[in-house]
Amino acid sequence: MFTQDKFLWGVASAAYQVEGGYQADNKGCSNWDVYTNDYQVTKAFIGKQDTGNVAINFYDRTQYLQDIALMRQLGVNAYRFSISWSRIIPNGTGQVNSQGVAYYNQLADDLLSNEIEPVITNFHWDLPYKLQEKGGWANSDSVQWYAEYANILFTNYGDRVKKFITFNEPFINLFFIEPLAHNAIENKANPYAISNETYGKQAEAVHHLLLASATAIQNYHQLKLGGTIGITLSFTPTIPLDTNKAEDVQAAMIFDGLHNRWFLDAMYKGKYPDDVVKLHQKYNPTFQVSAEDMQLIAANKPDFIGVNFYAPAYVKADDSAPYNAEWFSTNPDEIKMFNGPVRPEYLYKLLMWIKNEYDNPVIYITENGAGFGELDEQLDKDLVKDPLRADYIKRHIDTALQAKQDGVDLRGYMLWSFCDNFEWLFGYDKRFGIVYVDFESQRRTPKQSFYEYQQIILNLVE
Repeated sequence: MFTQDKFLWGVASAAYQVEGGYQADNKGCSNWDVYTNDYQVTKAFIGKQDTGNVAINFYDRTQYLQDIALMRQLGVNAYRFSISWSRIIPNGTGQVNSQGVAYYNQLADDLLSNEIEPVITNFHWDLPYKLQEKGGWANSDSVQWYAEYANILFTNYGDRVKKFITFNEPFINLFFIEPLAHNAIENKANPYAISNETYGKQAEAVHHLLLASATAIQNYHQLKLGGTIGITLSFTPTIPLDTNKAEDVQAAMIFDGLHNRWFLDAMYKGKYPDDVVKLHQKYNPTFQVSAEDMQLIAANKPDFIGVNFYAPAYVKADDSAPYNAEWFSTNPDEIKMFNGPVRPEYLYKLLMWIKNEYDNPVIYITENGAGFGELDEQLDKDLVKDPLRADYIKRHIDTALQAKQDGVDLRGYMLWSFCDNFEWLFGYDKRFGIVYVDFESQRRTPKQSFYEYQQIILNLVE
């Protein structure tokens, strides 16, 4: 059995992005099954109809065993993957699908037999569609829906799986992805035009999600399964686009509160940041939280924080952006990733900020990765050359380990992602993997970054 104090070197994925098998073995329909099989929706934000119906075929055991063999070659000792809720409970609540339970049981066993620790993310954005139709996380019943689902995971996998993650990136899911999908379904001319009122309303959904996370943490500890449970948050350090412009400085502060402080303040300080609460209430006057709710959240802190870091964001004031803070499309750097500026020093600043502001919690870097497209990837017969990604990985790991040396309680690093896969709003056009996937043949080809990460692990473990 893996010990809790062993440093994890891993890779990460999400169920909808890799599994495929979207109607296999009595799986229910998820929100993403609906989004991607509706051309109107995918055309709005992908530009064409890419789906996760097959993805990289990870639901097929023959295929995933080959991928696990590649993981062993890479040298990782952990694999973070998510569970498809609709594969476990097809309608979201009620009847459990034994075939879905069996799939993840087999996957966990296969990983363990290859000396790779399974790290389970309970929820990574794919909600059973039956629950989406009932309002999803905006419905206060979602707390109980999730508790029921999480308990099934704990009781079926907790004897072997010793690290669970309640949620992945609630900010990105509820303040970005879901509003975009809703706008696309409503056939809005510009699905990226998210209103202030939408942000105000989504604050309620995020609050329910944090209550669900706290309830699941409480239930997990009561089961005494001998493991740990945390939550993974996306973090985006903010940089005012023009530091001499008061409006940009204010916009950066607002976005920092929304994205970075909101969740940690609730869990570690027992209250949401006042500046963001006032904004939410300005556009949604009904948004109120009880002292009892905040007590539940603060009393059931995660055992660790999963840090997803890709890049900081240059933030500028923009009246057309929600809460006047535009963060998604501004990147003045000369060499551009799909996902922001390459600034590893901001990972160090982020980790030190969490250490100093929130009493040095246990941290796992649960996602860190890069995509550069044609700037970087050159497919050869037996290798894909991606020197920019290889350099990104090395520099960010160096930075993370410096933070660890300087007192951050860092217990692991998990790269995003192992294989190229379905990248949500980008479909299959954006590649983040260290293993190249030909999506038609499913052939895997390790990239230069694969061997860079392999060598880093080999040097550090030795």
